[in-house]
Amino acid sequence: MTINKENLWRANFHKALGNPVRLEIVDFLLGGEQCQCDIFPRIGLAQSTVSAYLTQMVRAGVLRVRKDGVRKLYRISDLKVQRLIEQNRNLAREMVDL
Repeated sequence: MTINKENLWRANFHKALGNPVRLEIVDFLLGGEQCQCDIFPRIGLAQSTVSAYLTQMVRAGVLRVRKDGVRKLYRISDLKVQRLIEQNRNLAREMVDL
């Protein structure tokens, strides 16, 4: 069986968001671009763990990263992804309130 490339991308995208801590990072980044140095203390996990999560989300197309000197700045990859994340968050709020 040949795996459809679109389905593979979708699976990796959703897998990257399939962790409550990664969702917390994404929710934080909905407010705009942030330095990794600001993300680490907000999440409260080891820097290596948060770095691995950020890398996974960049590879999956959820986030983008750019360097500013020695700082790494992360943001949601584009407006379509941001809207999808916001819609998912809103749906979750509705479903939890049922």
